Amino acid sequence: MTQDRRPPDRTPSGRRSPLGWVLGPLGGALVVLAVIFHIRGWGSIPGGSCGSRAQACADGTGTLIVLAFVFTFTGVLMLILGLMLMAADRFGKNRLIGLPLAGALLIAWPGWQLTEWLRGPMLDIAWTTPLDRPETTHAQGLWVTGDGTVVRGRPDALIAHDPRGGEHRWSVDAPVRMSLCSMSDTMSQGIALAAYARHEKPCGTVAAIDTDSGRTLWRKTVDADDLRFTRPQGGRVASDGGTAVVATKDGARAFGLRDGKPRWSYRLDDDCAPALVSAAGGRTGIVEVCDPLGAGKVTARVLTLDSGDGKKLRRYDLPTETSLSELDVISADPFVIRVTESDERGLDAVLAFGEDGVEPVVVKRIGTDEELALGTAQSRFPAQAGLKALVHKNTLIAATRTTGEDVPQHVSAYSLRDGARQWRVKAADSWGDAVGSLTVADGRIGVYVEDRRVLSLDPRTGAKQHDHGAVVDEAGLEIGMDTQLLGGPGDGWTLVNADSGEYPPLLGLTPKD
Repeated sequence: MTQDRRPPDRTPSGRRSPLGWVLGPLGGALVVLAVIFHIRGWGSIPGGSCGSRAQACADGTGTLIVLAFVFTFTGVLMLILGLMLMAADRFGKNRLIGLPLAGALLIAWPGWQLTEWLRGPMLDIAWTTPLDRPETTHAQGLWVTGDGTVVRGRPDALIAHDPRGGEHRWSVDAPVRMSLCSMSDTMSQGIALAAYARHEKPCGTVAAIDTDSGRTLWRKTVDADDLRFTRPQGGRVASDGGTAVVATKDGARAFGLRDGKPRWSYRLDDDCAPALVSAAGGRTGIVEVCDPLGAGKVTARVLTLDSGDGKKLRRYDLPTETSLSELDVISADPFVIRVTESDERGLDAVLAFGEDGVEPVVVKRIGTDEELALGTAQSRFPAQAGLKALVHKNTLIAATRTTGEDVPQHVSAYSLRDGARQWRVKAADSWGDAVGSLTVADGRIGVYVEDRRVLSLDPRTGAKQHDHGAVVDEAGLEIGMDTQLLGGPGDGWTLVNADSGEYPPLLGLTPKD
């Protein structure tokens, strides 16, 4: 007769329930997932609060937090049940600890990668520059050099910052009792032009600045017009090749870019004055506005000169009859301008001038289903082209407002060969969010949305690099309105605050781990 050696109510010797082997590692894995999802989920809320117009949430924030609680409850339950079963089956101490730990270790790295995928991209504020003083300081223009150095134009100084950490590189003070009134849109041979004016005087003192060192190469004073000297403006100075072009009271003058020696001058017709000058690619563009006494209407035309010798190449008469309320250079090469007539039924469009044809390609600012949101003189860096439009490879890319939108929430692209729209993409997700600024960086179109998101678009198709965009993990109110987005080192970005006395002038953004 064989004696039954099984302990009462116990599993037979040498045999253990398979549930212990399963629930132990599974419970450990779920508990670790819960910890990871809590860390990543709550860490995906910028500044501790998101979901409003002021701050967007990362894509998968809600999903991460919901799953974090699901993993917490199921993981704790399974771990407790697994430990109970293993204890009942007389698992050794090493297995009681080792099985849950093995599950935790096996799932930790895949779980972290899963949260990365679910969360979507985020940007850290890697560095900021100190606040400007006085608090009323406002940036009036920007240059970006070949190595990425950002030069800000303030009324009282030009200040250069290193693109990798924002450190101060050099500064040039404005002349005594003068303020910065204009900056060239582009630079040539590492040299850019700045113009200054005394209080309520024309913008007629011009300086050439070596952007590598901040050294002033020369300074000249010209007889400038006084049409719009009450506010900073673009289009008063331009650089092209070895030539500096300056708008004067009755036309334009050119100087050697490096030595300041006179090159040529161009005189406009009587009763006419240059509204702006721009130069690039060997050509100088001048928008001439004429208001003859008793004529009854204001006329305007675009002149193209050879930048080298000042000879007139061609002329185009704009279809205008009243004064121009808005006039800006969107691109120097190709020469693209925005013209808005004061007559509400007058010209209101973007005009692109090619190298060969006289007739420009016209893109109306207000179309049948959308409006180009190009900004006004009060909503952009006034010494530079608008924040919301740029030209990339013969394509106009601009923030647009569609029917039913109070603010621009789309980005559209128009061919400058025929004016046809090539694509349109929704950039802002929620009502009230607006496209703040655009930039070109490493072949991509960067879009800053005022809910603290940065999108990367394919310039050919408008396809988004990510559906929602990278969210800036902002802990404080460090980003103001009218913020300019620039490309930064690597995959990073740089934000430039216009109100640099209230907010950090520059913020460096890097992808968040």
